[in-house]
Amino acid sequence: MINTIVLVDDNNATNFIHETYLRRVNCAENILAFTMGQKAIDYLSNAEAFPELIFIDINMPTMDAWEFMDLYSELDPKLKINTRVILLTTSIIPSDADKMTKYREIKDMMYKPLNEEAIRGIMHEHFNLSF
Repeated sequence: MINTIVLVDDNNATNFIHETYLRRVNCAENILAFTMGQKAIDYLSNAEAFPELIFIDINMPTMDAWEFMDLYSELDPKLKINTRVILLTTSIIPSDADKMTKYREIKDMMYKPLNEEAIRGIMHEHFNLSF
């Protein structure tokens, strides 16, 4: 089990669905959901312990994933050394896959919504955990 997962999606229903599946898999002690990228950045800027996993929606109205990642990249690298960022989207656009390579912190891009099988796969692939 990991300590903390952060969800960043402007859609409350999507955050609710993802949180429900994460809780069913029982893979994290804490799950925090944000509907605005800036609120997530504010949290991360003051966090005592960084989350191990961040899921972020690519397309959000006030701050998209790329703007979030620009700010995230400015945070202290020592704090986020064990953090993986996974982009979530409803359609993978080739230009998004290209942009993704600009950020070494991004480990994957996946279709949303996630489900229990996808979460188990992420836990196994990125944390060597089985649930």
